[in-house]
Amino acid sequence: MTLLHQSAVAPWAGGLRQGADGGVEQGDPDPRPEEEIAASVVAADPEPDEGDGRTPADPVEGVAAFVTAVRDTWLRGDRDAVRSAAPVGSSRFL
Repeated sequence: MTLLHQSAVAPWAGGLRQGADGGVEQGDPDPRPEEEIAASVVAADPEPDEGDGRTPADPVEGVAAFVTAVRDTWLRGDRDAVRSAAPVGSSRFL
């Protein structure tokens, strides 16, 4: 498994968010104990969110078409369309 990212933050840590002025700001970390956070994740409603009506729905047919298209290569991790191995051209930082 691969995680390609520029910044990885624990779900309970303070992450970036959009501020009232439209800029980016650091959010506050979740003050709850880890057990309480885990319990809220486990108790979450697994039903899809109906959305706010401003964006298109994700029909089951679209997801099924995606799965059908990638099922033969998904576990191999083919990266044919990726021209670079990472967001940084080199692992050497000067």
